[in-house]
Amino acid sequence: MPPIRPIVRAAAVACAATAALPLLAQEAPPEASQKLERVEVTGSRIKRLEAETASAIQTLTRDDIAKSGALTVSDVLRNVAAGNMGGISSDGPIDTTFGAAGISLRGLGVGSTLVLINGRRVAPFGFGTASFVDTNSIPVDAIERIDVLLDGASAIYGADAIGGVVNIILRKNFEGLTGSVDAGVSSHGDGGSRSFAFTYGRGQLSQDGYNVFATLSHRQQDPVRATDRERTRDGDFTRFDLYDARSPYYRNVYRLTPTSGPYNSNANFIAPLTGLDTPCTPAVSSKPSLNGRCLNDNTEAVNLVAGWRSDSLYGAGVLALPKGFELFGDLSLTRSRYHTRSFSYGSNAYGYYTYDLVDKLGEYGNAPGAQVNYLILPAGHPQNPLSTGDVGVHYLFNDVPSTMASDTLNQRYTAGIRGEYAGWDVEAALMLSRARTNTTLVGFLQDAVLTNEVLDAKGKVRNSFILGNAAANDPALMARLYPQMVNKGTSSTDTLDLRASRELWALPGGKLGVSVGAEYRREKVDAVPDALLSSGAISLYNSQGATGSRRVSAVYAEAVAPLLKTLELSLATRMDDNSDFGRSSTPKLGLKWQVLPQLLLRGTYAEGFRAPTLPEQHMGTQTYYIKVRDPKRCPSYDAENPDCVRYVVGVYGTSGDLRAETSKSHSLGLVLQPTRNSSLAIDAFDIRRKGEVTSMSTDYLLEHEAEFADKVVRGAASGQIDKIFLTATNLAETRVRGLDVEGRIQWDLPADSGRITFSGTYNRLSSYEQAQAPGAELRDNAGFYLMPKERMRFGLGWSRGPWQLNLNWNYTGAYAQVADATVNCSYASQGTPRPDYCRISAWTTADAYVSYRGFKDLELSLSVRNLEDRAAPFDADRIAYLQGFNPAYHNQLGRFFQLAAKYRFW
Repeated sequence: MPPIRPIVRAAAVACAATAALPLLAQEAPPEASQKLERVEVTGSRIKRLEAETASAIQTLTRDDIAKSGALTVSDVLRNVAAGNMGGISSDGPIDTTFGAAGISLRGLGVGSTLVLINGRRVAPFGFGTASFVDTNSIPVDAIERIDVLLDGASAIYGADAIGGVVNIILRKNFEGLTGSVDAGVSSHGDGGSRSFAFTYGRGQLSQDGYNVFATLSHRQQDPVRATDRERTRDGDFTRFDLYDARSPYYRNVYRLTPTSGPYNSNANFIAPLTGLDTPCTPAVSSKPSLNGRCLNDNTEAVNLVAGWRSDSLYGAGVLALPKGFELFGDLSLTRSRYHTRSFSYGSNAYGYYTYDLVDKLGEYGNAPGAQVNYLILPAGHPQNPLSTGDVGVHYLFNDVPSTMASDTLNQRYTAGIRGEYAGWDVEAALMLSRARTNTTLVGFLQDAVLTNEVLDAKGKVRNSFILGNAAANDPALMARLYPQMVNKGTSSTDTLDLRASRELWALPGGKLGVSVGAEYRREKVDAVPDALLSSGAISLYNSQGATGSRRVSAVYAEAVAPLLKTLELSLATRMDDNSDFGRSSTPKLGLKWQVLPQLLLRGTYAEGFRAPTLPEQHMGTQTYYIKVRDPKRCPSYDAENPDCVRYVVGVYGTSGDLRAETSKSHSLGLVLQPTRNSSLAIDAFDIRRKGEVTSMSTDYLLEHEAEFADKVVRGAASGQIDKIFLTATNLAETRVRGLDVEGRIQWDLPADSGRITFSGTYNRLSSYEQAQAPGAELRDNAGFYLMPKERMRFGLGWSRGPWQLNLNWNYTGAYAQVADATVNCSYASQGTPRPDYCRISAWTTADAYVSYRGFKDLELSLSVRNLEDRAAPFDADRIAYLQGFNPAYHNQLGRFFQLAAKYRFW
């Protein structure tokens, strides 16, 4: 794998070589005089001839998306170099956002990245504490281009765009009928994908006075199991000098003595449980606690890539009206379904919730309130191998396997009118957007059924209940014990907006351009968890939901003033009135100076204001298991120490009265364009956010437990961590600084040998300073966990006649295993030191794309992602989730082949 510095140097040399391109580039002959059309550029409502503004914008075209081989919009955005920590991946551990995905620009979180469709807001995903647009719900076949506005808060679209704006522009005009199909599979023979799409349109606006078209598409992908990759072929990770994640808490019987206590000694092991629906094979292990036992290996129940399918319909139309006006509208319907398996919990995990419910009489050395980690089979139970006396069973509650499935329906309808009136370009539109998600969970225990119907009055398993054999029990009882639960989340965003722009009086450099606008927005969220989850009946998974609404009125104004032929000043201001957070005013200032025909300097200043989202305001607490390392009881990693990898109850949500976040951002950059076919843009950014609504990281909380003792709950007898509170409040401050580079070169080869294109984007995260608590010092986290300092994507393309060939490289830099410089990496001092685990390696992958258009009306293409079949960098912390890599930046799909065909019928 090539190191980053040579790559960056090579890219910089290639981009700098644009200064010599007049010798290589062959300028096209001047075209006949024609009227140039003014267009609206992302980040401004003023139409202009030039696409370059004071703000840095990176654009991904429809062609770029096709060449990437991406199956979803989320796949496309995952490779945006400015994306960093805080994004949401569909392939992470299952939680309330399962099935959804979101982008986090600058690492400031999905809630601070504004995702628009055609310049307008849409309804966010209905679950989770963050409010974000589910990028899985946007049909990739309908996209014309994606603009990424990188300079922070936007006075035009909304002051909550602290990290930046992603504007997804959908297709607007089409005539004819096309069909496309594609199919893909990994080199491992799994993760197969299939898709088809049809687009039909008719009418030319200039001749027929209308255009209407629609795109219907279907996409799906099969899951990838953890056991189908070498790294996670099974749960015995001692091959990596880590712990054996296989657990004897499955189907194993132990003698009970008056001194058994909460765990029961391994010396009391008798044999595996009998009477099972699927007999198990006892393990052969050098570890006494595992040898001869039936083991639970959860790698068999984990997906590295979730299975999904998506169906979408997108339509748009425009109708010419008298006096140059146009009536326009579009609609989008997308249904996405994700499904995955999950690991189940053993009696040791459930022990936290069974204080006083097992061994109620204290027969086996358990004092009242003890956390008992086994179930008791009384004498006479058909699965008790002893003729007299009770036995304890280390048990896994997977009589019904744990699964999660999400079904999301997104709807968006827009209707509007635009034209010219009294010298103004005017537009008014109404948009209605809805998002509905139903998440079905199976495999979680209902507490009361366990304690009242499975266990008897003494806290022992009833003779009538057979462990490990669901078919042997009453079906109605099993349905109550493992109920099917459905969480229902809906959200809506309705917007009415009016905008107008025009040129006014002449200035020394040209005419003053102005725009004004107003919008009224109504937002609503209604996340309703299943009654069993909200009532606390399922201790292992608890959620309280959120219901709330708000109204937002806003006005904004913008001016672009060409002070000189080479100097342009842009000013914008926005005033928002939130029904629940009052009024705010945010400005934005930009300056663009054309120093030379080949050199442009630019800079911006902007302020931001982000009111807490509706979920943040109204979401109750949620509880589920998370993995922690207890620094008190595990100062250095030890595979035999249960406190080095301990699952505890994490309590999430918000607490207290929340305030709005505020920010100030600066950018300063230059654009070099020595020829029409070459350009290089370099922009530095600096964003400072205060009053950040977030929760403390687990590492920081446990390292500073003495300061936050009320947030860490330890067992009175054991001293082990049982629960931690990670509720969010205005506790943090963040300052992010870095550099964006984008370059592009094109030149024609001699002798009509084709055209070469080199392009690249590079992001350098110079510093990411964060205070984890009010009054705490700012600490630089850049280069630490999930904060790579460098991300890059660059490509080389060749085209000639009907042929097109592209090679693209994706690079994510290395980062440390720990959260910041104050945290020690325990892997370096474990029994078998593994200092190499203290750093997540850099990852470079290459993608290839070739297409041929030599047949009439037919286009064929082949894309190969991850050409070298590179495994994701090893992440020892993610072994606890049985993945061994972090899906925020990496994946274990491996080399992936995709064949596609597109035919134009007329």
